[in-house]
Formats: sequence, C-alpha cells, structure tokens
Amino acid sequence: MSSSFEMLGATGLETEFFQLVQTALYHADGMWGDATVDLYLRRLPDDMGYIVAAGLIEAIDAVTNLRFSEEDLEWIQSMPMYEKLGPTFYESLRHFSFSGTILAVPEGTPVFAHEPILRITAPLPQIGLFEMLLTQQIGCASAVATNASRMATAANGRPILDFGSRRVPGRNLGKLAARAAFVGGASGTTHALAARNLKIPVVGLISDTMLAAYEDVGLAYDALSSHFPDGCHLNLPTEGPLEAIERFERIHDKVQTVRVDDPDLDALSRAVRTRLDQKGMQHTRILGSGSLDAARIASLVKQQSPIDLFAVGSALTAGIAGNGPQLCYRISELVRGTTPEPITGHWSSHWPGAKRVFRYPDHDCVCSDVEAAEQIAAGGKALLQPWVVDGQRQYTAPTLREQREHCERSLHDLPVGVRALSEPDSFPVRPSRTLTERRS
Repeated sequence: MSSSFEMLGATGLETEFFQLVQTALYHADGMWGDATVDLYLRRLPDDMGYIVAAGLIEAIDAVTNLRFSEEDLEWIQSMPMYEKLGPTFYESLRHFSFSGTILAVPEGTPVFAHEPILRITAPLPQIGLFEMLLTQQIGCASAVATNASRMATAANGRPILDFGSRRVPGRNLGKLAARAAFVGGASGTTHALAARNLKIPVVGLISDTMLAAYEDVGLAYDALSSHFPDGCHLNLPTEGPLEAIERFERIHDKVQTVRVDDPDLDALSRAVRTRLDQKGMQHTRILGSGSLDAARIASLVKQQSPIDLFAVGSALTAGIAGNGPQLCYRISELVRGTTPEPITGHWSSHWPGAKRVFRYPDHDCVCSDVEAAEQIAAGGKALLQPWVVDGQRQYTAPTLREQREHCERSLHDLPVGVRALSEPDSFPVRPSRTLTERRS
C-alpha cells in the first residue's frame, strides 16, 4: 500500500495548532479511550451526481507514518500555552505511532453525501492529529479525479490529457493531482515525476518558448525533427495557425500531433484538418485545448469536431484550492469507561455510531456494524474495506491501472442519470433502521 511518492505529512505538525492543544487536553484529562471518526461528504458540489474518492493511499500513508521529531517537540514546548504541561505528554509524542484501525473505500470509488468514505478508530488523543492530512489530500485528489471522470465521459472515447500540473498550488499536490487524474480517466500526464514513478504515459508538446528562442518557426521545427524525430508534437501559433502548417514541408511525415487553441475550436479544427489532409498529413492528430471543461468537450464531441485528443488544465484541477468537495471529519463513537457509545448532536457525524456502507444497483445503505451481515445476505456490496488494523497494514492496493479500471467500472454500474454532466439524478443513500432510530 506504500505510496510511490515521498511520505506526505510525516511530521506531526502537519495539523492545525489547536488540534495539538486538544490532543494535549485529552491526554492530561485521561480521555484515552478509542474514538471512531467518519470522513464523508457534507454535500455534493452543484450539478454533480457523484464524487470519485481518490488520494486515500497517500493520506493513509501519511497517517501511518506520522511522527514527531525532536525539533517538533521543542517547538511545541516553546509555546506559552504549554508551559504548565507535564513531561508525559511530550513523551507520548516522542514515541508516537498510529495504533488504530482504518476502513476506507477502494481508490476510484464513486461516493455520495453523508456516507463514510473513510472510518478511523484510534485513541482519542490521536484522532485530532489526522483531520487536516485526510481532508486536504483526499479532498484535493477527489476533486481532480471527479473532474477527470466527467471529462472522460464527455469525450466519449477520445483521450483526455492532463496538462494541469503547472496550475496546482504546490509540488506535492501536483504529484497527487497527476495520479488522481489518471485514476479518474485521463490518458496521460505532462508531470514527469508522476510519469516515472507511477508509469503513467507521459505527454506534451514543444512550447512557445522554443519557438521564440529560434525566432523562425521553420528553423525550430527543423531542429526538433533533426534531434527528436519521434518528438514532433507541435503547438500551432494562435496567430496564423494555418500558415504555420506551410512550414511543415520538410517534416510533414514526422509531425504526429498539432495543438489548436481557439475560442471556436470546432471551426478551427475543421480548417486545420482540411489543411493537414491537403498536405498528405492524414496521420497527424489534432489536440484541442483552451479552457476546456466537461461541457465544452461534450459540445465538441456532439458537433463531431475533428479533434482526436483533448488537453485539459485549469478545469481539471478546479476544486483543488479549496472550493471542491466539502469533506467532514466528525466523531461518531467514543469509548467512555469500557463501552463504546454512539455520539449524537450537531457537532458529531451525520449518522451516530460505527458504520458500514453497502452498495446496491439503485441505492447505498449506511448501517451499523451489527447490521452488516444482514446487508451482505441481501446482496449488498461492502464499500468500506480494512486498510489498517491495530496499526498494521492489511490492504494491498491494486495497481494504478487497476484503480483506474475500478473507477471506470464502478461509474458504469451507476444509473445513467446519476452520471449526467448536467442536472444529474440523485443516487439515494439510505440509513438502516438502527441508524434512523439513533438519530431520531
């Protein structure tokens, strides 16, 4: 289950400061019993029928690898708020190691509001340390995976390519986004490290910078074809794209892809296709780009525009900076004394108590642990799987391609109306009898 990337959140300071204060409070007050917390969607984003859960592997890696260095401890102790705290708290952090249990849905699973995507049980002083790690990484990755899946649906079999890495705020999130885009349905990425580490097909084109460096477009094309004869994936200039094709005379047989970017992509792609065919370049593919989102891609496909591939950027990474899926991290159960008690109230999880989620063709059921056998007997598919048990990893993640196939298959199994790109149908999430009684 180990991530291919550097462990994110390996320091316990990857949290909000007052979560550290709460951790110290629980420890000082002897509140060491196990707590169960749910991570779930508060609501679906507007005009979306589902969210693709992604980033779980990196997030759970971060939880299980979280540690406090001596520098971390020195900084905490230097805070005036901690000056009266005894040494045992710092010793607990010095020897910190996650000892709990994590259940989560498989990477690439479409999910809906109010059902747990991830359920974590651990001693209460540990619980608060993970909120930012989980909500940030799973929220960001899920936003990208969902956008990719919607664009792939809109493209109707034509590849979409991830050109969004440069628009992601931060290099760690860039790697996370490239991975999530591939899980969601992107066919390749411009992100070199993600391509190397995860074996995602790498894509790209020469930039306007290269054309500017050579001043003469023809010389730039000649230089590229001479040194990289298999790398002739070219940008057509926004001014005079058809005239630029005339510069392909000496390399016309080597040009594999041309990129067009225009507000009226349908008209320009048709003109470019005609000119390429006139030059005997039927083999050259057209890559469409320019603020493409699912709706615009769907429109171009409906018009049968001669675009072979779509480059997607800002719309792919939309939501990664904070306006994506609204994830809640809420306590659902707490051991008081020797017995776990469901927690109710507006500050707690939407459904009280430790829960499981089961999928049926026309709805999901959220139930208590004791009702799981009943759901299995009824043919429900258990979504929450044990990833970590008592601090030990149990779950071997499928390969990235298998996660991508799981996403595609799971989406295909949903009703067509739920997958609609606009005004989607709702997929019901129904509580069991026990949960309904607990919440009433």
